Amino acid sequence: MEVLSVHTFFQSVTPKHDYTLSIILENGKEIEYSMEQLLNQLRFSSLKDMDVWMQLDVFPTHLEWNKGVYLVTLNIEEIIPDYTRS
Repeated sequence: MEVLSVHTFFQSVTPKHDYTLSIILENGKEIEYSMEQLLNQLRFSSLKDMDVWMQLDVFPTHLEWNKGVYLVTLNIEEIIPDYTRS
């Protein structure tokens, strides 16, 4: 598995109707990341509302959904487990 460096950032992220995120990183790597199982956790439960899910704000190192009851964030380190700080 490829280890990504500290200089890996989100270029674009598109939420899909099946609760998958289509991610393109700054280095060109593409990732399909399913959030479906995470929606059962309290932290992500407000994302079950499709209107909230589709209102995603993309930042270089994290994602935010700020349209629901409370702010939901997801850091790049949570999506890319081999993300390193070396």
